[in-house]
Amino acid sequence: MDSPPTIREDLAAALERAWLRIARPGTWWSGAQRIAIAAETRNAPQCGLCRERKASLSPFAITGEHDVAGKLPGPVLEVVHRVRTDSGRLTRTWYEGVLASGLSDTQYVEIVGVVATTSALDTFSRGIGVAPTPLPPPRPGEPTRHRPARAKPGIAWVPTLELPDVADADPDPYPGKTPTEVF
Repeated sequence: MDSPPTIREDLAAALERAWLRIARPGTWWSGAQRIAIAAETRNAPQCGLCRERKASLSPFAITGEHDVAGKLPGPVLEVVHRVRTDSGRLTRTWYEGVLASGLSDTQYVEIVGVVATTSALDTFSRGIGVAPTPLPPPRPGEPTRHRPARAKPGIAWVPTLELPDVADADPDPYPGKTPTEVF
């Protein structure tokens, strides 16, 4: 039996930090909700509806119910599944429909972040030939619910915050870095 590959210590620590970040409360979702989003991210590629949509000329021509792993609300499931399985065909109209279904733009952004991080971590595991890391237990606590005051419409239809617009009350998006080190 082959032993698992050895990875650099700093990379192993970064992977562990990423999983712990997913398990902690975020800005809009609790740790338990974020872990449920991560679990659904792993489930989405096996979803029959998602496979049909992906094979279709237009994903909007196919209706049905997602095959789900847990109990996330419908709009959250739709975002997780579509971002995970068919992100290249998302449209502004689809995004606006997600918002009309009850999600805020800030909740959407956090879902996308958890899906992207989970997908990247799992892809790394597959790439080095090991099983995906078990999902960590959720951490207690409440989401911060802090929306930067100077966020404005930007890329991918959502409000974003450019470095010069970060206010003193906002969390530092690049801790320990100066603007020249970021760019």
